[in-house]
Amino acid sequence: MIQRDYRCEEIAELLCAFLRDNVLADGVDITPDTELSRIGVDSFSLMELVLFIERQLNLSLPAESLNPETIASVRSLSEYCEVLLSQNDA
Repeated sequence: MIQRDYRCEEIAELLCAFLRDNVLADGVDITPDTELSRIGVDSFSLMELVLFIERQLNLSLPAESLNPETIASVRSLSEYCEVLLSQNDA
């Protein structure tokens, strides 16, 4: 995939859609600010999400960066991805 500029909001939309379609039970609502642990995102689901990010955004997420603050919500993860993408562009 060709690298392109993604804004945090676009990344959050992609991640919410992925979680809605592939991870969450029917009827579970998710917004960028929803705490992932409260909607049943476990370590396996998180790894699926990380692989999706890496494929979709052509980005490598270092394992040591996946700390509780980074993976607390779609927004926190999206913000981190946006930072990594901007560093790759520099």
